[in-house]
Amino acid sequence: MSSLRIHPAIGIARVGSSEEYYLGPESLAGMPIAGQQITGGLPIKPGTDSATITSADLRDASGKLKRQAARFRIYQYGDGAAAYPAGAATEVVIGSQVDGKQVADIAWTVHLANKKANCWEMEGPQEGIDGYRNGAVPPLRNPGFAGSDDPADADRLRKLVIDAGPRALKASQRTTVRFDSATVASYWGTEPAAPLALPDYPQSFPASAAGGAAMAGSDPITTLGAMTTEVNGRLIVLGAYGLACGFDQQGNQAPSAALDHDVDNDNWLDDTADGPVTAMLIFSDGSTRPVPGSAWVVSTDPAYAPQTMNAVSLWDDVYTTWVEQLQLDPTLNEGGAYRPSFQPNFGDDVFPMLRAASLQRWNTNLSQTGIKAHANIDKLTETPPTFNFMSFIREPGAAQSETGAPLMPLSLGDAGSSFLTLSTAQYFFLQQWVAGKCVGAPRRALGEGEALDKAILFNCLGGRFSPGIDLTFIVRDVNLYRQDWHDPAVGPFRVNMEALDYTRATRAQPFLGVGYTPLRTAPVQPGDLCKFMAIPWHTDYNSCATHAPSPNPGGALSESNVYGGVVNTTLFWSWPAQRPVAVYTFEDLAANQGQLPQQRYSLRGEGTAAQLQAGEGFNAPAMNVGRYQDRRGILLNWDKIGVLMQGPAIEGYDPSYPPDYYLEVGSLFPRDDSNLVEPWPNAVTDKTYPPRNG
Repeated sequence: MSSLRIHPAIGIARVGSSEEYYLGPESLAGMPIAGQQITGGLPIKPGTDSATITSADLRDASGKLKRQAARFRIYQYGDGAAAYPAGAATEVVIGSQVDGKQVADIAWTVHLANKKANCWEMEGPQEGIDGYRNGAVPPLRNPGFAGSDDPADADRLRKLVIDAGPRALKASQRTTVRFDSATVASYWGTEPAAPLALPDYPQSFPASAAGGAAMAGSDPITTLGAMTTEVNGRLIVLGAYGLACGFDQQGNQAPSAALDHDVDNDNWLDDTADGPVTAMLIFSDGSTRPVPGSAWVVSTDPAYAPQTMNAVSLWDDVYTTWVEQLQLDPTLNEGGAYRPSFQPNFGDDVFPMLRAASLQRWNTNLSQTGIKAHANIDKLTETPPTFNFMSFIREPGAAQSETGAPLMPLSLGDAGSSFLTLSTAQYFFLQQWVAGKCVGAPRRALGEGEALDKAILFNCLGGRFSPGIDLTFIVRDVNLYRQDWHDPAVGPFRVNMEALDYTRATRAQPFLGVGYTPLRTAPVQPGDLCKFMAIPWHTDYNSCATHAPSPNPGGALSESNVYGGVVNTTLFWSWPAQRPVAVYTFEDLAANQGQLPQQRYSLRGEGTAAQLQAGEGFNAPAMNVGRYQDRRGILLNWDKIGVLMQGPAIEGYDPSYPPDYYLEVGSLFPRDDSNLVEPWPNAVTDKTYPPRNG
């Protein structure tokens, strides 16, 4: 009997303010540009497999930012599916033959939840995975809420967890089912006629009733998204609308709740979510077959620069974990040791890092010298470089310099690290390339489903998990995953999903509990992946423009040691590929007759100017550029931020302009009220200036 799996193993949807949507990128970004061909990494148009969107597709007719949907497919594997790569696989759609039976329909079930407000803090002395070692956990968010510091307390679970419950649909009916408070929960059993309704499922939408003094930026959350299908039976999952909601100590909506932190804001909810995706095939003879290779969907922040890649992607972190700890590829790594004989493929394993570094010049305020150097990185080939390339690469785990430069990547590091490092697998690939091992190396062919697994995570942020944008440090914990991946019905990269028994659901008790805790063996429940992210996500996005290193090699910033020259006062970027800092706008380029104009801050407009006010003493205004000075500003304006796209994808792009420009389009900020973008390096004590043409 053939094996069945849903792909991608982990899918990514993104919130938006519009009812409309486009599909997330399903290709690997960063391949060489040929003529005016658009590189991979762009989202694609609904109902297509490869038609990339243009700038005209970003917003709906009213100007609202469209949501990015996640698409799931089912693949049929043969006998070789116990290895990775498993090789060729055939997509299963309505009308396909599976073991001699015709597929008449596909029944899908998805369960979305958000547990952020009942999770542990992300910032503190023990950030990241270290906070969970030796049986410890960090401090709890919303301490003392409902009179309890036990995350398993039933009242905390009711008032701090958003649980829409499961939803089910039959692909052939082409309906849209919403994860909202007005829709009855449902799931598929074994009968093909109709899903089983769960009228007594304890759906939970805390603080969803309007109340308290009105304040813009706090909105009741009554939905976590929706799902629908394509005509061939593929599943489409949409996230929600990018809302945040303040609440009081009784769990009632309180729009005036304090918003004092970048990552851990007590008394706040947001409408990101995650949960399992399962399926059942319905055959023409009335019989059914469940698909055991279940998947997971995560709904997270918008992608404002979908084509400019991260030096360390989410795929790099997941792949490194699987290679080093779960024996994914013994020809590469066996017993935790990399094989010196391994030959990386330049296009698959090395070039994406070079392309990612090269593209940073479109998202950051590099100097002209830096721009030229980054552009030249893109020209290297599988032939080893003639200079000492590795002398410019920061070694994972090595002591980090106080200056950061000239070591790459030139951006801020993970929890406990001042500067970003490549994953150990990436670093090994570079070493092998420099040693000449890439010349003539073959590709490792991935099946269509396996290529989707990689492409989805490749287009997401890795490396700097503090906590990040899409997923965070938990992707390095083997307990997050099913470790019986050699089973042909399972495969790698699958979340260790808890078997949810919906027959026990009752209104009297919350259905979801604490669920997954890092470095423990408890299986994963809906809401367990996004709960380790910032709450609300908006404030972290706002903050992560430029910062001095933290931890700072010379000690914490203060007025005395900054002006005394002890600490590193240089400003570095947090997530430049995912969270653009300084951009060239298409509007400015056109006005400048195709010549690159001065840059603007991606996040700009009223409320973003960083200025030293009289009587404030040490304020280091340059440290606060490119963000709202009052965090509430991002709650109101996140959907006005423009999107970076390659020139040929921009409506009205002059074909005489270079095809490899990446420019901001679709910004709704009416004017630039922020600060003048100055070339790097910048220091926290630098003066700030208004834009010359603001």
